Amino acid sequence: MARFWRRIALFWHEFRNCRKYGASIRPDTIRAKAEDLGHLAELAGRSIALTEAESLHLAQLEREMRSLVQMTRQSSFCTIPAEKRRDLHDSLAQTREKLLDSMQNACLASEKTQ
Repeated sequence: MARFWRRIALFWHEFRNCRKYGASIRPDTIRAKAEDLGHLAELAGRSIALTEAESLHLAQLEREMRSLVQMTRQSSFCTIPAEKRRDLHDSLAQTREKLLDSMQNACLASEKTQ
């Protein structure tokens, strides 16, 4: 009987998280953030003078974002718990901020004004 009540409590917690963070954890929202981050990584790779390791890191980030975009198009993505999707949303936002900060602090590949 205790297992039954635990499952009800878990279901209720999941339902409340979905209602509270509904817009930010929708697959469409996460897909848009992933596409944006992949595009930023591509632009950073083209416009900033990078070391080999930084270049590989940006290429990996771009690949992972393309993979995440594909995953959000699958119906199985909706089975991921709301808490994990919220963590993913927050992680994407933090990564975007770090990438933008890095781009602002980095030297351009060409110092000539365009």
